[in-house]
Amino acid sequence: MEAPETELKFAIAEAGIAALCKHPVFATPGGSDTLRSVYFDTPARDLRRKAFSLRVREVDGGFVQTLKRKGGASPVVRREWETEVDSGIPQFSALARTPISTLLGRDIDKLTPVFTTTVERSRRLLVDGSNVVEVSLDRGEITAGDRREPISELELELKSGDPKALFDLADDLARWTPLRLSFESKADRGYQLALGGAVTPLRTEAGCVPAEASAPDAFREVGWSCLGQVAVNVELLRRHRSIEALHQARVGLRRFRAGLTLFRPMAAGDGFTEIKADTKWLATELDAARNLDVFIQETLRPAKVAAEHRAGSGKLGSRLLAAQTHAYERALAAVDSARYAALLLNTARWLEIGDWTMSTDSAQTRFRGQGAAKFARPRLARLRRKILKRGPKLASLDAPHLHRLRIKVKKLRYAAEFFAECFGDKSGKGRRRFLNALKHLQQQLGRLNDITVARHLAADLVPDQRSDAASAARLIVGRRQAGATETKKAALRAFATLQSAKPFWR
Repeated sequence: MEAPETELKFAIAEAGIAALCKHPVFATPGGSDTLRSVYFDTPARDLRRKAFSLRVREVDGGFVQTLKRKGGASPVVRREWETEVDSGIPQFSALARTPISTLLGRDIDKLTPVFTTTVERSRRLLVDGSNVVEVSLDRGEITAGDRREPISELELELKSGDPKALFDLADDLARWTPLRLSFESKADRGYQLALGGAVTPLRTEAGCVPAEASAPDAFREVGWSCLGQVAVNVELLRRHRSIEALHQARVGLRRFRAGLTLFRPMAAGDGFTEIKADTKWLATELDAARNLDVFIQETLRPAKVAAEHRAGSGKLGSRLLAAQTHAYERALAAVDSARYAALLLNTARWLEIGDWTMSTDSAQTRFRGQGAAKFARPRLARLRRKILKRGPKLASLDAPHLHRLRIKVKKLRYAAEFFAECFGDKSGKGRRRFLNALKHLQQQLGRLNDITVARHLAADLVPDQRSDAASAARLIVGRRQAGATETKKAALRAFATLQSAKPFWR
């Protein structure tokens, strides 16, 4: 039977469980179960590629087969098809009326086990009038072959009533111990473990807004897509200290903030300013680590230093690595903080049930009544005009003005990617040309910005200009600076390509 599943999932540190269990909700009568679930897929991972997960769970001596699919970018609502079956093997009859029946045909035998989860689940039911929320604390492990990973999660599922009850309870529980909203399901983690636990950062995907979406739904899709990119990569950063995960977390933040600017006419009001400030704070906490990563990878390591400068280059490298270590400690402290955990939960609440969703302001009401394409078209055009106005002056712009132009290009690129599927162009050829032109221009402007940042970083790290390290820094940064003229020419060519590319939203 198909049913929507509305839930919030939180990662919780083992040390925080004792504090959480002192909350009054855990003093009420409840139950506990040992749940063993086997997840199935084809050898080609056909279900995974279509955003489905299929499990058979043993419950009280019986078996329940569950098919889930994420409902768009939001982790709050998922579609679910659940049926009692008579064994631990997937049964086609229970899948016949689901979206994967065509995908699998009648060849149910192609499904094989991929991983298993075993958890001790402690359950409580919170009833407040018509609002019913199930609180589940899961502790256990995921196994895939000989690989294992612990599970420590809190799930809040709305059984009936107002979604506000779900968020109110989450807010109250978060006062007892920090709760980090999780965008990774057990299936997500299980597949990653089955792949060997490889670090696979979550990257930008164009077209997160469906063509038929309303403007409010488009904003939610954009918000959840960006927030998910931040949260998933932050977890990878926390577990593996991955350079690429940190970079992609920052990209998610930039995309989210571009979305705030784009949807401000509809979403301004209570909550907007606070969320904008909090995401700015987090971006700032991650910036230093990323700037040092880029300097080390793209300026220091490629440099060929003559023998007389090798000692200074070594000293510069040591200072860079020490600064990088400190910057990562700062970044990790930020994402381990209560402020970061609150940022995720507050933003999730605001996206789903914030004041903007029911504002009586006439302009905001009008925007909420528009389709995504109608809302997006004039805003995309306005962003493009701003770039076309400044682009011809690119050759004469100084570093601060180039930086501002780069920000405008990024905003248009992210906005255009959000709405990539909302307009005609069935072949997608014109859309790809436009997006590629934007990407290339952003890359060239980014390289110019990196040169400026490298110069400032070197000056900050080596204040004594008479030292060997300073001499090496001037040499290394100077060589990169020498390429700025050619990079500007490449940026001008990229701008010309963008200028000639027809907007795909016409």
